[in-house]
Amino acid sequence: MLTEISVKNVALIEEATLELSPGLNAITGETGAGKTLLATALQLLLGGRARSEAVRAGAEKATIEGTFVLPEETGPELLAEALGDLAEEVDAEDGLVLRRTLTGEGRSRCFVGGVSVPVRALGTLGERLVSYHSQREQAKLTEPAEQLAILDDFLTGKASKARQDHEDVWRSVEAARRELAEVRATGEARLREADFLRFQVSELEAAGYSSQEAEDLARERDRLRNVTDLQQAAAAAAAFLSSEEGGGAVDSVASAAGELETALRFDAGLSGLLERLGGLSAELEDVLYELRSYVEELEADPGRLETVEDRIAAMRALERKYGDVEGYLDDARARLARLENLDEETGGLQARVADGERRLAGLAGTLSAGRAKAAARLAKKVQENLSGLNLGRTEFRARLVPAEAGPTGRERVEFEIRPNPGEPELPVRRYASGGELSRIMLAIRLAQERVEPGATYVFDEVDAGIGGETATAVGAKLRQLGMRNQVLTITHLPQIASEAASHVVVAKEEAQGRTITRITRVSGDERLKEMARMLSGRIDEASLAHASELLTHK
Repeated sequence: MLTEISVKNVALIEEATLELSPGLNAITGETGAGKTLLATALQLLLGGRARSEAVRAGAEKATIEGTFVLPEETGPELLAEALGDLAEEVDAEDGLVLRRTLTGEGRSRCFVGGVSVPVRALGTLGERLVSYHSQREQAKLTEPAEQLAILDDFLTGKASKARQDHEDVWRSVEAARRELAEVRATGEARLREADFLRFQVSELEAAGYSSQEAEDLARERDRLRNVTDLQQAAAAAAAFLSSEEGGGAVDSVASAAGELETALRFDAGLSGLLERLGGLSAELEDVLYELRSYVEELEADPGRLETVEDRIAAMRALERKYGDVEGYLDDARARLARLENLDEETGGLQARVADGERRLAGLAGTLSAGRAKAAARLAKKVQENLSGLNLGRTEFRARLVPAEAGPTGRERVEFEIRPNPGEPELPVRRYASGGELSRIMLAIRLAQERVEPGATYVFDEVDAGIGGETATAVGAKLRQLGMRNQVLTITHLPQIASEAASHVVVAKEEAQGRTITRITRVSGDERLKEMARMLSGRIDEASLAHASELLTHK
């Protein structure tokens, strides 16, 4: 339930704070005073599209803030659905405060309980907290998709699950159908691609490319190109280790070990150093042996060098052509395997389609049966509500019409009315007048139960085209709806306003050369005057008496 809404710098509203009551709240005022601005502000607060013209001229930004009391049973779930992990940071125990600011450039910031959130979070909350109905929304009742959505709200049990499952399976089958059609349509192209891939795989396999071989060949080429320099360097290193004249590292280490061995007779503590010198001497002997062997094995081999360079050139050519040669070969083999298994792939897709169609047939049957029962429940509830809206002679039914199979099933629904006995039934979209459509919509909304308990209905001048006893009946029905949910109705009818537990008047006036909209909650004499104005367009003794009578009988 919306307990308070504050609006600042939205269009003609400079600043206003409005406290709302449970039950029916009526919003009235002269035509053009800006009654709908409140509904517009509420829509913006709940994630509606923001336009820069919504910001009052001359103001830097507009601010809308609303406080909601969440249903105890579903409040935590609602927050988790809208905010995800951010819900843990929000404290809604004393009311959930939503706030949105808009700049003249069209940018906006959104907050829930002081936590910054994306605008879609406000939209998700709005879908559960507020059910908005305007003359434009009223026209949606004539759209087949909206009528089917209303009917499907009355599905229960297996039929309700079949509705969602049917859509999921339909989309899966459609995807398989598209994939199968693509496979069939591209058959020749796939055969050409397979031939080309076979050639590439054959070329690469024949080349025997290996990245490790490429590295090994690069090292061998460098060695063969620099044999003389390598021989000289290795020979010099060997000479430094041991020379014919002595004095090399090997000889020096051996001499040092001999000296320590002599000293060991006087100090046993030198044994560790002697042992390390022994190990070092053996290591140097091994290095010297390997260096001499390396020098002896090195020899120029122009023939081998040419062979290595030719092989490297061939491998570089493959790298320029294929990039990551080994990776490309793996991918090509995999793609070729898929293409060569075309028949198997086609068979698998055909099986998926056939299995999906069997499931769809079963789900569609369950859904159709469920909709037939739902149509009867909807018609009964709407019929009961129509009786209380001065349309007791009007008959309503939701007729199922076979249609081409689609994600929503194999039928559509047509809302039909028979205004008077003996007349033919005709679709609502072709028959109902504005006033009748207003009452039919209200009868349907009263029958629906998808809005959260304690949430808010907003009716924005949906009572156009009605008056007299009909207006009185509509007012009574809105009051009845207010017993279940909070209701905000923007109305020009005194019969409806008189039923309200709370009455708000919107007026336009000038202040300091600017036009502003004032929003005031009225009661007592002020409410009596507003009712008199609504009844006759002026406030005089007769209209005041009529207004008093209207309010007294409530």
